[in-house]
Amino acid sequence: MIGRIGLCRVISRNLSSTESRIAQKLTVQPAIERSPTELLNALSETVGPDTTAPHFAYIDDPITIPSTQTAKKTYFMAKEFGKRAARELATEWPTLFAFDRDQPRLPAFRPQHLADPLQVDPTEKSLLSIMESREVQDACILYERMRSENVDVSEEVQLELFRLVAYYNSSNVPFAEWDSWAGMRNFGENDHSVWNSGGVPDLLFETLPKTDETVSIMISGLCKFSGHSSMERARELYKEHRAAKGKIHREAFNGLIGSSSFSVAKKLIQEMAAQKISPDVFTFNSLLTAATKAPKFEDRMKAYTEVIGEMKAIGVEPALSSYYIIIKNLVDYKILENEKRDNEEQNAAFKRQLTVAVSWLDEILNRISTSNLTPVTSSCNLFFAEAMCVLYRASNEKLAAKLLSIYESKSNEVKMPSFTIESIFYNRYLQLVIEQTTSLNKIYDLYTSMVPRLVGVNNSLSSLIYRKFSVSSDSHWPLLRRVIIDGITAGQIINGVLGEEMRKKLSDVQLHTLGTSEREQYTSLVQKLVAVWIEFSQFTEEKMRRLQRKLSPSQISECALLLTRIGEQQKAYELLELLLDENACSGEEATVHPKGHARPWAMAELFEDALRQKDTFGAATCLQIMSLTANRTKLEPLANRIFEKCNVNPEQRRIIEGFVRLRPQ
Repeated sequence: MIGRIGLCRVISRNLSSTESRIAQKLTVQPAIERSPTELLNALSETVGPDTTAPHFAYIDDPITIPSTQTAKKTYFMAKEFGKRAARELATEWPTLFAFDRDQPRLPAFRPQHLADPLQVDPTEKSLLSIMESREVQDACILYERMRSENVDVSEEVQLELFRLVAYYNSSNVPFAEWDSWAGMRNFGENDHSVWNSGGVPDLLFETLPKTDETVSIMISGLCKFSGHSSMERARELYKEHRAAKGKIHREAFNGLIGSSSFSVAKKLIQEMAAQKISPDVFTFNSLLTAATKAPKFEDRMKAYTEVIGEMKAIGVEPALSSYYIIIKNLVDYKILENEKRDNEEQNAAFKRQLTVAVSWLDEILNRISTSNLTPVTSSCNLFFAEAMCVLYRASNEKLAAKLLSIYESKSNEVKMPSFTIESIFYNRYLQLVIEQTTSLNKIYDLYTSMVPRLVGVNNSLSSLIYRKFSVSSDSHWPLLRRVIIDGITAGQIINGVLGEEMRKKLSDVQLHTLGTSEREQYTSLVQKLVAVWIEFSQFTEEKMRRLQRKLSPSQISECALLLTRIGEQQKAYELLELLLDENACSGEEATVHPKGHARPWAMAELFEDALRQKDTFGAATCLQIMSLTANRTKLEPLANRIFEKCNVNPEQRRIIEGFVRLRPQ
């Protein structure tokens, strides 16, 4: 004990002397000023994205990692609705959380009820509070209540209310402008309604003085929620105000220009110039929208060229939304919708317009590749998706790769929503590369880096990869296994065409080319597929019958062949016996389709396998199934091969010969 105490004292004394020497030399360096996100950016640059992992929104639980776009939407919205439900509970019963001592106190975890317009005091302060929270319909209710109770509302407050209700057409804020809930913002369906005549905006417009600002607000609202009657009224208001020597604001001009023909829009631009109102990007976007209404392709091209030239002349940089309007309308919709284009004239027009669109895109990409891209309007992100769609139709992989590099570059701040438009963008690029390449290794690398993180598993993509396997002389087991597993998770296994492709591609696999671990993967995959198909066929109960997928004779023969490939002959012949069981294809408990026939190539290979195994029962079962589609002439050589290869006793020989003799010629 004394030795230990002495040793501790010596160590502590040495440490104290060392620390004192270090303390004398230590100098505090000045703090480096950093932005709030600088550390996160440094980590992001160091780590980078994991292309083999799912999207970070689904990383919490492997069970809830979706593969398809529909599943992504369902899972993401389920998480968001759970948060909203929790906040609703906290709002309704705040006393349950009264003893929480969290610091800092976050308002998100202490939600409050919105003010009830029928219960709050009818004052300007209450009205301004509701307007600040952008509860448009509640603001309208409170304003009408104040009018009915003869409460005075100042002109300034009425003007602010007029701006709000005219911009939203007396409706609540659309889903596209929701800040807190990304799911509703991206997946919610916005109602593009027409102008609500006779509502609070009309009442306020009649109450307020007819100034340049109020008239401009009214015209902008009428143009935003345009209909035939609202546009007529907007033009009348413009003419009346102009006759009274008033000047409307640029936003009102933008609305009128976008709702007019190109010839009328150019006159409005001239009137803007006469009033010394300088156009902005939104003005030129409205002018491009007016140009899209030209019926002829040549007229649209000429109009687009004029607008872009004018923007360059006055120094207005086109936004990505400007390019989006052009690219979207370069090809006629009628020609796009007619996929076959049997008419040679239509086909020639489509190719010509597509060539022009690619030429425009080449110039646009060269222009924006050296620029820092920032969002200017809400539709800027749509440019990337529309451009990729054009390049996909033109089969231009080079420009598509350039577009992808621009989108993913650090100089681009314009991003598409992850689970909607961005998925379409990457899906188009992935399919384009797969169509253009013959390398299965390249397809595998690209597929595993994008699916399902960026691109959801879909039928067209899987079919395309299966077609690539069909035309390729090479084999690639990891790619085939990955596509089939993704197909299982995406529910493609119950799709008749894709399910057949899975079985056919597995049948084409040469087992001797696989390694030991790959053979184990092959065996496990076949067992899983067959088990799932059989399970779906056995949903015969009334409450499960809507999910049932009966086995077809071709499906049974292919599954039996796959089972023999992995050495499970007993299960294979149990499956084949369903084709000979009349009860299996009739009645409410039926699990087999009564129509259809077994695959001849599958039955031929099963027959040969039974002969190699000298399995008389298996060979006879195959012969009986083949007799359903073959006559006596084709069956006799098969019966002779059974007699040669298998150990057939006299009684078995007599039964087989009698069976063949009873078949029709």
